Amino acid sequence: MKPVLPILVLTLLSTLTSLRAQTQTPDGVQPGINGFWEVVTAGGRFVARLDQITSVSEQEYLIDGAVRVFECTVDTDGGQTARFYYLEPITDSSSITTGSATVERLKSIANKVSEKAGTGDIDAIVTKHYPDTTHAKTSEYRVKNKATISQIYDHVRRVWAEERGKGGENQLVIRNG
Repeated sequence: MKPVLPILVLTLLSTLTSLRAQTQTPDGVQPGINGFWEVVTAGGRFVARLDQITSVSEQEYLIDGAVRVFECTVDTDGGQTARFYYLEPITDSSSITTGSATVERLKSIANKVSEKAGTGDIDAIVTKHYPDTTHAKTSEYRVKNKATISQIYDHVRRVWAEERGKGGENQLVIRNG
């Protein structure tokens, strides 16, 4: 009877793994919760009542002439702001320097170290320098692809301003972007 126990344990683990995989929502537009807008990223989730969203914006700017920021901001009546951004070092697109290979190598090393430390992908982790970048009542989400910023903006704008919550697909899931 002892050989049956390991088989039962393996079957149970297999079933739990299968159920867990099935409950994970795939990337893309989903039905979501009626009356709310939600976005799911690799770094977290943001949910806001549609009638409490006051503005959405998409912008691009430079920080200290070294980093280009692509950002989508969602403001709410409740005082909470969601900030989704993608960072791009200026050296990545510069023809003056061979910095892009160096930047990619440094990103690769940083990702390996952060994975070993259990902190995940360095390109998806919000980076702050206290007290300069502390934003009260701001939920920040860093994404890995520049196109994701426009995807988030287009989605929230459509759900909030055009459909006014009546479109039904008010959840956006982006885990790899």
